[in-house]
Amino acid sequence: MSEQKNLFKELAEQSESIVEHARKKYPDRLWMFEVQKVYWQNVYQAREKGLKLIMHGPNMPPEIIYACGAVPFLLDCIPTRIASSKEGVARYVDIAEKYVPSSLCGLDKTDIGAALSGDMEKPDAIIYASAPCDSTRAAYPAIADYLGVPSYCIDSPYKKDERGFAYIAEEMRGAVAFLEEVTGNKLDWNRMVEVIEYSNKAYELLGKIAELRQNIPCPLPGRLLVLNELFGAMVGSPEIIDFLEAQYKIGKEKVDKKEGCLEGEEKFRIMWLQNMIWSNVGILDWLEQEYGAVVIMDAFGYQASYQIEDPWNEDEVYTGLAKRMLGAPMTHGASGPVEPWMELVDTAITNYKCNAAFFAGHVGCKHTWAAGKLIKDMVYNKFGMPTLTFDLDAVDRRYKPEEAIKETIKEYMDTLIESKGAK
Repeated sequence: MSEQKNLFKELAEQSESIVEHARKKYPDRLWMFEVQKVYWQNVYQAREKGLKLIMHGPNMPPEIIYACGAVPFLLDCIPTRIASSKEGVARYVDIAEKYVPSSLCGLDKTDIGAALSGDMEKPDAIIYASAPCDSTRAAYPAIADYLGVPSYCIDSPYKKDERGFAYIAEEMRGAVAFLEEVTGNKLDWNRMVEVIEYSNKAYELLGKIAELRQNIPCPLPGRLLVLNELFGAMVGSPEIIDFLEAQYKIGKEKVDKKEGCLEGEEKFRIMWLQNMIWSNVGILDWLEQEYGAVVIMDAFGYQASYQIEDPWNEDEVYTGLAKRMLGAPMTHGASGPVEPWMELVDTAITNYKCNAAFFAGHVGCKHTWAAGKLIKDMVYNKFGMPTLTFDLDAVDRRYKPEEAIKETIKEYMDTLIESKGAK
């Protein structure tokens, strides 16, 4: 095993170096990197500031962690952050596969490997939801047991309806009691109101940015959809608002000038139906440059803008957070009945006027493949649009080389171009 390192320190320092580089070379893009610097420094410096560090899974609202005076850290930020680096996730996946099946999701194998390696700082607790998949449901309690820290699971219902929202709201109260115990702090409702106001603003901005992307040509590039996944880790903080406001301003200026994100003509508008390629976001840039094809929206990142109107009303807050949990990626599409996912894709393709669809099936998301076939058939039957389906590991580039992915995409795009020419 290679030398042990402090992963949080390394990522905080890397983020700071990237910001300094961008400040000199790309000052207009500084907003894209500063938000990452703030996030990793907050995680790394939590203990120095005397704050508890609470690790959490996807779909778990950070708002209640902030309101208990602790620092939230989304575990999946490790694999998605390092997937594109030189070493990537290989170190941690290889460590994990000595103890867990290789079929486990690459994100969770990375998280497990980081814990086993000793590179990841031990948190004060781990809190997660039983959705969206079996892999996370197995990984998070295993990490907590190995590290010897308390954990709490918010049980998630199968259906996303009023009964389900009420159930999650009650589960949320249990999660708050757990957080109060492990942090030693009572939930501060004044702080909760402040955090909810931040998250309301963030949801509003995310919705407005999504609306901007409906314009033809699309004002914002595909890679920003990947960066927007920081939303689930930072919602409830002022920094995510700064990031979204900067993005909205740029997109709005483009729309007002009737300009798109491409220098040339926008020829294809792609709906991305599965996880993004965190290990190689450059493929989205290549699509734009090579084919004039912009990834307009991803079905797993497409979510409703839930507003909590009265943050002083405890019942409304917990119900609102419940709706956000069940309406967030990936629970909103890949957990429960297939119908909500089909409706989501149907609405998104219609609203964003897409003329191409990709199902880049992450091998770790086995539960989405059967549903993916139903989605693919629906897209073809309703829109007459063939969907490109291929497999990859969204975080471990060793599974399928970049050139193999590009070759698959090239064949599909060339077919679309020929078909378009024939018409």
